[in-house]
Amino acid sequence: MAEFTIQGTTDPFISAQLAQGETVIAEGGAMAAMEDTIVLTGKAKGGVLKSLARAATTGESFFMQHAIAEKGAGRILFAPGHPGEVRVIELSDDSWSLTDGAFLCAEDSLEIATKRNKSISGSFFGGTGGFFIMNVSGTGKLCVSAIGAIQEMSIPPGGELIVDSGHVVGWPGTVEMSASMSTGQGGGFLGKVVGSVKTGEGVVLRFKGTGKILVASRAQPAFIGWISSRMPSSS
Repeated sequence: MAEFTIQGTTDPFISAQLAQGETVIAEGGAMAAMEDTIVLTGKAKGGVLKSLARAATTGESFFMQHAIAEKGAGRILFAPGHPGEVRVIELSDDSWSLTDGAFLCAEDSLEIATKRNKSISGSFFGGTGGFFIMNVSGTGKLCVSAIGAIQEMSIPPGGELIVDSGHVVGWPGTVEMSASMSTGQGGGFLGKVVGSVKTGEGVVLRFKGTGKILVASRAQPAFIGWISSRMPSSS
């Protein structure tokens, strides 16, 4: 199995050490450097139809990079297209759900697909991929990235963990997710919209079950908005 290590402290790389014949997959454009024993190709992971669905619904690239150690053992560095932290997650016959742009790279033994969002409210709001969520399952190593730092937060026993949708990176398959317009439980849809405006909250995701949620210190929509507000006008 490929060995993944985090290299660096500020905006780190993922370093993958491959034995001859091993393959890792990565988001398009994620390769930063590699040894000449590795061959890099672009493929539609899981077939054309699955790749089209994944690209349309999760914001990930249609073509994924396949790094194959064809000529012998070798090392390759991956880096996300944004500043922030990376994490390595070990899967053992289980699954993780990821939000838009969180996938960086993984062992080829893992299955990457789109999963229908069972939460109707979550289908319309937030950065979860709309009606579909990226789902990674199987046994192997998965590497994720986020804007800013990543913090693990446990769900309180018998309770819920509430996270702003823009700050969610991913969650394990042992967890149930739902979405709402505010942290308050009461009131109808309009009341929740008004409450969200008053408190400055957007859509929040509610997690129940057993597991740890990965939370980013920077919300993707807010970060993009901050950059856009400082860009010179075209006029």
